[in-house]
Amino acid sequence: MIRKRYLSKKIVILPTAVAFTLAVVFTGCNNVTTGGNKQVYKITEEGLNFKMQNTPISSYWLPEDLLEWTASEDEDAPYNISTIELQKRVDKEKLQTVNNTQNKDTKVVALSIMNANTSGNPTQGSNTFDSNTFSYWQYIDTLVYWGGSAGEGIIVPPSADVTDSAHKNGVEVLGTIFFPPTEFAGRLEWLDTFFTKDAEGNFIMVDKLIEVAKTYNFEGWFINQETQGTEENPLTVEHVELMQEFIKQYKEKAGDSQQLMWYDSMTKDGEINWQNTLNDKNDIFLIDGEGNKVADSMFLNFWWTEDKYAQDELLKKSEEHAEKIGVDSKDVYAGIDVQANGTATPIKWDLFEKTANETYTSLGLYCPSWTYFSSDTVDSFQEKEAKLWVNEFNDPTKATEATGTTWRGISTYVVEKSAVTSLPFKTNFSMGNGYNFFIDGEKVSSLDWNNRSLSDVMPTYRWIIENEGENQLTASLDYSTAYYGGNSIKLLGKLEANKSSTIKLFSADLKFEKGVEFTTMAKADSEVALDLVLEFDDGTIETISGDKKLEKDWTKVTYDVEKFVDKSIRTISYKMTTSEAANNLTINLGNLSIDDGKTDKAVDVSNVKVESTSFEEDSTLAGIRLTWDATEGEGLHHYEIYKVNSDKSKSYLGATYNTRYFINSLERETDEMESTFEVVSVNNDNVRGKSAKVKVEWPDNTLPKANFRAKSTVVAPGESVTFENLSNLVADSYEWTFKGADVETSTEQNPTVTYSNEGTYDVVLKAKNKKGNDEIVIKDLITVTKLAESGLNNLSLNKTVEASSFVNDAEAPKYALDGDPSTKWCAVGPDNHNITIDLGEVKSINEVHIQHAEVGGENPDMNTEEYKIEVSEDGENFTTVSLREGNTLGETVDAFKQVNARYVRLTILKATQGSDSAARIYGIDVFGLE
Repeated sequence: MIRKRYLSKKIVILPTAVAFTLAVVFTGCNNVTTGGNKQVYKITEEGLNFKMQNTPISSYWLPEDLLEWTASEDEDAPYNISTIELQKRVDKEKLQTVNNTQNKDTKVVALSIMNANTSGNPTQGSNTFDSNTFSYWQYIDTLVYWGGSAGEGIIVPPSADVTDSAHKNGVEVLGTIFFPPTEFAGRLEWLDTFFTKDAEGNFIMVDKLIEVAKTYNFEGWFINQETQGTEENPLTVEHVELMQEFIKQYKEKAGDSQQLMWYDSMTKDGEINWQNTLNDKNDIFLIDGEGNKVADSMFLNFWWTEDKYAQDELLKKSEEHAEKIGVDSKDVYAGIDVQANGTATPIKWDLFEKTANETYTSLGLYCPSWTYFSSDTVDSFQEKEAKLWVNEFNDPTKATEATGTTWRGISTYVVEKSAVTSLPFKTNFSMGNGYNFFIDGEKVSSLDWNNRSLSDVMPTYRWIIENEGENQLTASLDYSTAYYGGNSIKLLGKLEANKSSTIKLFSADLKFEKGVEFTTMAKADSEVALDLVLEFDDGTIETISGDKKLEKDWTKVTYDVEKFVDKSIRTISYKMTTSEAANNLTINLGNLSIDDGKTDKAVDVSNVKVESTSFEEDSTLAGIRLTWDATEGEGLHHYEIYKVNSDKSKSYLGATYNTRYFINSLERETDEMESTFEVVSVNNDNVRGKSAKVKVEWPDNTLPKANFRAKSTVVAPGESVTFENLSNLVADSYEWTFKGADVETSTEQNPTVTYSNEGTYDVVLKAKNKKGNDEIVIKDLITVTKLAESGLNNLSLNKTVEASSFVNDAEAPKYALDGDPSTKWCAVGPDNHNITIDLGEVKSINEVHIQHAEVGGENPDMNTEEYKIEVSEDGENFTTVSLREGNTLGETVDAFKQVNARYVRLTILKATQGSDSAARIYGIDVFGLE
């Protein structure tokens, strides 16, 4: 059965122009020729990946929220639109198998965690390299953007960058509708809301889901209904009938332009009972009693491959039942769960195989994203991807030697698909992330980045290389150099003199038209001839010599293919030779372009506007939403966004296919009061059109603001106290006063002082810079007493506790006080969850220790970001003693001046680092003196 992993700052948001640049320091200049003009770039240096408060994020909803949603009122909606249309793939009958066990009918769906969380996912990437940049699209037909949780949302459309990447490769994308099991805080009320009808008996949610899919430009939904309800409110046959009716109405309204995939969980009897096969208990979600189609396909549960079910041959029975009811068995997907063990998952492949090159059903993979989430390095990620999708040899032409239940690689069963079907076709072999960014072969940024919208169509074959003689060339991805984007293909090894090595890259169905131009950008550390090898639909193979040999710098190699006009190519390969033997040879392929020979008119940008600006970290960082208009033009490829520097050079900030872009974590330069941004289009001929600019003003943040906290506030005589300076970043000097301490003044940023005598003491901090100063005084903050010589006491262990809500009995409030870091209090719903501890009687307290999600092994993004601690003697009148904003830690200690209290209340103001509003507290310890 499917289970979803539950995976401060003051801000001013202004609706009009205000501004600055990316966490960057600009050093060095590059001259890059763009559209015939030399542009001087300042390299954008390493910076921050600070998610700003106005970051556009991908959508997610609970049913009641989606019913209220409209795209026109959602400020993030325009950023969530995929602008890449679904590309046509090579027709099935024209595909070529490359081994004896592949077949053309078996399909693959991947239920993949493309983002670690359901909530808080930027729509256009971020300033970090880390991203699940899946690139083996040739082996899948459909991607299900897997997500959803009770604490975030259960209706989750794909993020735009994932859809863009899939569409370039001709892969359909489905969002997820996930009704969680009751044990995971699933509520049958959500299913009831989902089935809300209008006065005419139409499901309101049908129209909403169609609206979302059409607005965001993806192909439909995967429905996973596992909420079984409770004894008081159980799942019934009526829910089943409503679900079948719902799916039929959806298909009637959406037609074949949108797809619905059903998960094998709920049966016709109103039970959550996984069948692991297609049978008369679950077939009502594919076909009704009158023979009418319901959902388009079904994803079977995983247990068909387990020992206790093996003798039942459930996939064979699925095919037989599909034939009986008039359903294509290849629309039934045999589920395989690889989330935990990846390619170490044992699979009884003999139950999937019908013959040597035929299967009973199609194949469904749950969480092939294991390759990314289990990897510490990009090399590990790519190695695991290759083994999972291809085979242990990283070559689909080689038959796997795996036997029994050992992983065999998807290429064993599934032919490689291709979206190389029309001109122009261009690829920079970009994975959609990088440690640097290159434009026309020159590095313009050394800032880590990811934006899967910028990924290219990668080679169909990973990797098919024929080495003559003693040649030894291997292929991999190179993140140290690129022609455009963040990486290139690297071929490494040795070539004998006049012996060739040929790499087959693309499958295609591409007709050459009059005027066609074929070029490649590549380089090598020795002189190398790079010939083009084309296989045509009539079976003939032609080798075309390049007009020049590769050199150490990027070289544009042109191939004369005019004589092949009106012929259609099936594969694209490169043949490499050297006149002299070369050991430790490196060849980089940076771009492949097949142009239609037509000159595209440049697109001009105009009317650039600042939609909103968020200033944070005392106005030293900003997030800027830009929008613009563009003239009619031909062959528009993308837009580039720059900061224009005072010396007229430009600093690259990002690129997009949308007419909107979010500049994230821009860092203010010293004394900067105004910044200028420029947007320019780039077409398929790599020609940049007329650009447009906008200016943004920075708020004045020149005055210091003093703030601090003490690491402890009650100590024994002779003990030391460390103070953490929380003053704003423009403060450049400090003046501390510690009355009663052994050292009464200090200019250190975070001083440590010792108190020798009993008593209570004030602490004063003055933060200063050349513009002025600010002072904060906390009276009686430090208490020095001999009673603290034996340490503070945990006064809350196993005390009485109440909370505003909790998910279930296994995550009740008492588990926050049991001293066990593996148990937790969990509450879902909107923020402002609270938990109140009754210490039994009034106590003297001064510290609260809290264990957040990370302590329990959850993602650090689930750590509480903002909360407050209040105390009371009577349980009615509460006083705030600590407010923490911007927390990212898994464990926090809040020390405050000693107070008397019986009740301690923790209120969660922002539950996570993202938009998930579920509280996850693994421990609360209140310390003080007995």
